[in-house]
Amino acid sequence: MELLKQKIMNEAQILPGGVVIVSGFLNHRMNIELIDKIGEEFYRIFKDTDPTLILTVEASGIGIAC
Repeated sequence: MELLKQKIMNEAQILPGGVVIVSGFLNHRMNIELIDKIGEEFYRIFKDTDPTLILTVEASGIGIAC
Protein backbone atom coordinates (compact mmCIF):
# COMPACT_ATOMS: atom_id res chain seq x y z
CA MET A 1 0.00 0.00 0.00
CA GLU A 2 3.04 2.26 -0.23
CA LEU A 3 1.87 3.54 -3.63
CA LEU A 4 -1.49 4.61 -2.17
CA LYS A 5 0.22 6.17 0.84
CA GLN A 6 2.48 8.22 -1.43
CA LYS A 7 -0.45 9.27 -3.61
CA ILE A 8 -2.34 10.48 -0.53
CA MET A 9 0.72 12.30 0.83
CA ASN A 10 1.37 14.03 -2.52
CA GLU A 11 -2.12 14.75 -3.84
CA ALA A 12 -4.75 14.62 -1.10
CA GLN A 13 -6.19 17.77 0.40
CA ILE A 14 -6.41 18.04 4.17
CA LEU A 15 -9.33 20.09 5.50
CA PRO A 16 -9.84 21.45 8.99
CA GLY A 17 -10.63 18.68 11.45
CA GLY A 18 -8.35 16.23 9.65
CA VAL A 19 -10.73 15.45 6.77
CA VAL A 20 -8.72 13.91 3.92
CA ILE A 21 -10.02 14.62 0.40
CA VAL A 22 -8.98 12.03 -2.21
CA SER A 23 -11.70 12.73 -4.77
CA GLY A 24 -9.12 13.69 -7.39
CA PHE A 25 -7.93 10.08 -7.72
CA LEU A 26 -10.17 7.67 -5.77
CA ASN A 27 -13.83 8.56 -6.20
CA HIS A 28 -14.77 11.55 -8.39
CA ARG A 29 -11.88 10.85 -10.73
CA MET A 30 -10.65 7.29 -10.43
CA ASN A 31 -7.01 6.72 -11.36
CA ILE A 32 -7.35 3.29 -13.02
CA GLU A 33 -3.64 2.48 -12.84
CA LEU A 34 -3.70 3.20 -9.10
CA ILE A 35 -6.91 1.16 -8.66
CA ASP A 36 -5.29 -1.78 -10.49
CA LYS A 37 -2.24 -1.63 -8.21
CA ILE A 38 -4.45 -1.46 -5.11
CA GLY A 39 -6.40 -4.48 -6.42
CA GLU A 40 -3.15 -6.42 -6.87
CA GLU A 41 -2.15 -5.61 -3.30
CA PHE A 42 -5.58 -6.57 -1.94
CA TYR A 43 -5.28 -9.89 -3.79
CA ARG A 44 -1.81 -10.51 -2.37
CA ILE A 45 -3.04 -9.81 1.17
CA PHE A 46 -6.39 -11.62 1.01
CA LYS A 47 -5.85 -14.41 -1.58
CA ASP A 48 -5.92 -17.16 1.04
CA THR A 49 -9.13 -15.95 2.68
CA ASP A 50 -12.77 -16.30 1.70
CA PRO A 51 -14.35 -12.92 2.44
CA THR A 52 -18.13 -12.72 2.53
CA LEU A 53 -18.43 -8.99 3.29
CA ILE A 54 -16.48 -5.90 2.29
CA LEU A 55 -16.86 -2.70 4.30
CA THR A 56 -15.72 0.60 2.84
CA VAL A 57 -15.09 4.07 4.19
CA GLU A 58 -17.53 6.59 2.67
CA ALA A 59 -17.86 6.39 -1.13
CA SER A 60 -14.12 6.28 -1.77
CA GLY A 61 -13.90 2.56 -1.16
CA ILE A 62 -16.75 1.43 -3.40
CA GLY A 63 -14.76 1.37 -6.64
CA ILE A 64 -11.89 -0.45 -4.99
CA ALA A 65 -14.24 -2.94 -3.33
CA CYS A 66 -15.78 -3.77 -6.70
